[in-house]
Amino acid sequence: MDEYIECDGFQFYNNFDSANLAKVERADQNTDKKKNDGKSENNKNPKVSSSNTPPPNHEFNIWTKYDCQGTEFQNSTKTWFYFGVKAPKSGSLVKFNLVNLNKQVKMFSQGMSPVFKVIPGHNHWERIKDKPTFIADDQNNQFILSFSYCTPENINAITYFAFTYPFSYTDLQNHLKKIDVKVENLKQCANPTGDDIYYHRECAIRSLEGRRLDILTISSYHHILPDREARIKNLFPEKNEERPFKFKDKKIIFVSARVHPGETPSSFVLNGLLNLLLNREDQTAIILRQLYVFKLIPMLNPDGVAQGYYRMDTRGVNLNRLYLNPSMENHPTIYAAKALLRYYHRLYMLAENYISDATEKVEVKIDATNSTSTCNRDFKNMIGSHVISDETNKLLQRVNLMSLEEKSKRIEQGNHLRNCLFEASENPVCKCIDEFVRKSFGGRHNMSKLSIFARLTVETEEEMKLGNNGVQENCEKQENSGIFLYIDLHSHASKKGIFMYGNHFDDPEDSSACMLLPKLMSINNPNFHFTSCNFAEKNMYIIDKRDGMSREGSGRVAVYKSFGLIHSYTLECNYNTGRVVNTVPARVKERFRKLHSQLYVPPKYNPSVFEEVGAAFGPSILDMTGHNPNSRLPNSQYRSLKGLISYLKLISSNRYQSPKTCLQKVNLSDTENDVDIDIHDGAENSEIRQCSLC
Repeated sequence: MDEYIECDGFQFYNNFDSANLAKVERADQNTDKKKNDGKSENNKNPKVSSSNTPPPNHEFNIWTKYDCQGTEFQNSTKTWFYFGVKAPKSGSLVKFNLVNLNKQVKMFSQGMSPVFKVIPGHNHWERIKDKPTFIADDQNNQFILSFSYCTPENINAITYFAFTYPFSYTDLQNHLKKIDVKVENLKQCANPTGDDIYYHRECAIRSLEGRRLDILTISSYHHILPDREARIKNLFPEKNEERPFKFKDKKIIFVSARVHPGETPSSFVLNGLLNLLLNREDQTAIILRQLYVFKLIPMLNPDGVAQGYYRMDTRGVNLNRLYLNPSMENHPTIYAAKALLRYYHRLYMLAENYISDATEKVEVKIDATNSTSTCNRDFKNMIGSHVISDETNKLLQRVNLMSLEEKSKRIEQGNHLRNCLFEASENPVCKCIDEFVRKSFGGRHNMSKLSIFARLTVETEEEMKLGNNGVQENCEKQENSGIFLYIDLHSHASKKGIFMYGNHFDDPEDSSACMLLPKLMSINNPNFHFTSCNFAEKNMYIIDKRDGMSREGSGRVAVYKSFGLIHSYTLECNYNTGRVVNTVPARVKERFRKLHSQLYVPPKYNPSVFEEVGAAFGPSILDMTGHNPNSRLPNSQYRSLKGLISYLKLISSNRYQSPKTCLQKVNLSDTENDVDIDIHDGAENSEIRQCSLC
């Protein structure tokens, strides 16, 4: 790749991570005037936004690359842009016309602006000063975005412009390296105790172009086990990287981002959550680490990010449609994510064909002199207990050899037994389990509960196909899964605000449970829009007009269908701004303090706003189970978790009994081809029809 493209004395840079620049030409003034006046024969009814910017000294037409441009997989996606410019002299007014972007009328008509920085001189990203203009010609399928800038005083400086705040693959690797150093320094300062941060970074798989798919494990040392997680077959190629340790009785919270490479706000949301979890002093973070194990995948599509794509991978595929049946050869990052989700759902259990030849049994190095440490006590209790024992592996082999008819019969029996296992205390196993062991294993009833559970929870690919309407028949209830919560982070170009998509449930109990986390997010963050959240069945199966693929293969829907997880979500962040600002109630310990002044005008979104959304997941997750000691709920209109759940059940029940009078509206977004059916809890505009119970 050339170092830069030279045009009219200006140097345009495209030789860096996430850059996207195809061609630059000096604008033909006569042609451009014709376009801006809207008088071309083929441009009869353009939508034009205008400004009073003085005539520029220089003007350029710029073409961005299509996703996968120059390959057999080239497609029509071309929204992302990111390039650098070095000017031959200072103080010149320069105008750029990006002439081949996908239509983004709604976003730019709502005040969206590109971002810039100057190196050296103005090192942080911010939105351009002057409002951009655009031409949208529906008849000729044309969208031209124009904006101007004044060249910096330092003629050696490079000004960078981007569609929105960038976060490249290189940025991620540098960020993770800093965290690695920080965590290593913390380890050297003190011996790990139960409350200390357990942090582990590893490469789950390599992308098609050989980049790392990093996965981060964050928890505390509470309930840590001496065994490491298994090396799942075909995954974890870096043999010098150890797997993280397992944990007893701690569920997984699985968060991923950047499956669509141009959706950079999702990276900042994940960074906000990551910063919270790595805070040693924050009480919310301490409790989160004690209760859960966080698995974070910061960049699901590293190749697309590095190549400067907006939506696809290097083979022109929308990876967020492949979760139901990803291919290791063609979609390695999604294959790895799905394999890990399956592994954690089954409480660290693997069928024989998923176990790698290389296994690790490395004991944790903990200072044994710290007798008061919770993790030391846990280790003394757990040493010698192995989740996957030889007996368990034999059982797994027997399951694999069963016919489908045998599996169907066993599944029905296993559903009851699983419930018994999880309800059983440390007392001797209940009679029905004892009877099952006697009949199935020749009276050898000295097996551990975990070993029996392995026998009952192994699901082969054939078992998955037994499901009704695409949902596995042998899906365990959410409380029996090793996963508590799944969130895939995205961005949205047309619909204002920050909101979540959840799955549709006919049962009001499940429906209200699904709504709980989004509603709590609106209580804990001023910019989260519960009124824009979508729980419609249609939103689970809508077909993309671009590629004809269904959202049934998205992470959110596939995780529910594969594992029965009610708390399975997509978070969406508008690139620009929102519709409303929530009045956030005070925390319990702030009740008599003077609160900060409330903003009522939605801000322009920036990385700080997105990071605050990520941090708000912390208290919201604790609120879900009543573990937040400094909750905002008591000072909200719902007064308690019980009151909020009752309110959501009321919405859900009325929704199914009177669908025509419930709070619903339908929006057709012109850029993402989404049909959103939103459930609201208050009338915010005249389009909303309010039912009497809401």
